[in-house]
Amino acid sequence: MGNGLNDFSKTEKNAQRALNSILQSGDGSTGGATTPKVSVAEARQEPVYVPQTGREAVRVLFITTDTSLLTQATTSLDGFTAISDVFDEVHVLVLRTGLPPKNPVLRVAYNTWLYTATAKHAWELPFAGWRLLNEQLVFADGFRPDLIVARDTYESAVTAYGAGKFYGRPTQLHIPHERMPAASRLRRWLRRHMPNRFPSLRVETQEDLDHAMAQFTHCHDISVLPRFRNYVREFTGEKQSYLTDKYKQFNFVILFVGDFYTTQSAFLVIDALRGVLRNPRVGLVMVGDGPGSADCMRRAEILGVSDQVVIERRADNLRNYIASADVMVVVDETLTADEIVLSGAAAGAPMVVVETPLRRDLFDIPDAALLVPAKNPNRIADGVTKILNDNALRHQMRAFSRDVAERRLQSDPTAFEAAYRDSIERAIIASDDVLA
Repeated sequence: MGNGLNDFSKTEKNAQRALNSILQSGDGSTGGATTPKVSVAEARQEPVYVPQTGREAVRVLFITTDTSLLTQATTSLDGFTAISDVFDEVHVLVLRTGLPPKNPVLRVAYNTWLYTATAKHAWELPFAGWRLLNEQLVFADGFRPDLIVARDTYESAVTAYGAGKFYGRPTQLHIPHERMPAASRLRRWLRRHMPNRFPSLRVETQEDLDHAMAQFTHCHDISVLPRFRNYVREFTGEKQSYLTDKYKQFNFVILFVGDFYTTQSAFLVIDALRGVLRNPRVGLVMVGDGPGSADCMRRAEILGVSDQVVIERRADNLRNYIASADVMVVVDETLTADEIVLSGAAAGAPMVVVETPLRRDLFDIPDAALLVPAKNPNRIADGVTKILNDNALRHQMRAFSRDVAERRLQSDPTAFEAAYRDSIERAIIASDDVLA
């Protein structure tokens, strides 16, 4: 499958045509066996996971463009659970542009292997991935993985689709929530067209699920991928006094956790709260790392609130900070910010957070958190003022957000691993008959 790279132009437009010709070729160009067919009635029954090899232990190949997996001490797809604990055998292929690594194959756990495929241009990554799979995972008895999972709708999806067709393996596509359209025209095209080629789709939120079910009507195996958050066990839900004990000059402490590599979010919070911080009893503690921390302090000085702003590059114990904050403000929409929000919910912290589909889905009762529009300093200030001025509301928000965490977040690792494994392995019974 790696042949013919020189036939394609290096422009993005011609790359799109080249990939489109591969995807439209169907079985004719990729060959190989097809996934065993089952009826709709059989598909709706409790699945029995027996791969084509007849083995009960399923070998899974994940394909991703998330390069952070290359630097993790423990390979995790969700940032919390080691995938070596979930599946019997795991192979992870990371696609990235740049120079080839010295060691493209690493064994990161007793049952987990990490592969890195590189190319000069993003559109060449599927071809690099196919070459590496052919070199590393094809043995005398055939292609080793039983199931191929693409972790995004871009180059990973193309690579998984081609490998699945060529080696006759079932495939599944994970569709990350799209916070903004991709800058690349090719990626926007892949995002729109690739899900139609997969018999099994997984999304992040209920809102994404509703959208996917309406858009991809061919697919009968669409669901929300289980997510694990063990935060409930890390917090009691009771208000602590850690921050007010540490900063005795403040009666109320507002907490912001982020990074200062870009100052846009930190500046937004400082600007929004400059009126609130005129009160000498209120302090803003900002926790994060990055070169922009000095710029944030200068911003506070210009606004005349530098005495009320404290910037810490590293928190002694971030859980104590979150559990003791009178209000926590989250304005970023990144995965890291989502983790902070989930920690706040488990701690019962009163929060003012920028609204996203995931957060709207999580906080399903009023006053569990105050959701505000993005980049709206007035709404942020109004929310913080409302919480600080109402002691009863703060107590109510603590109870409600803790209740949300206990009801909505999976806190049993064993149960999560079983649910996650079940969701992934259901792709094995998805077939063309089900999609018809």
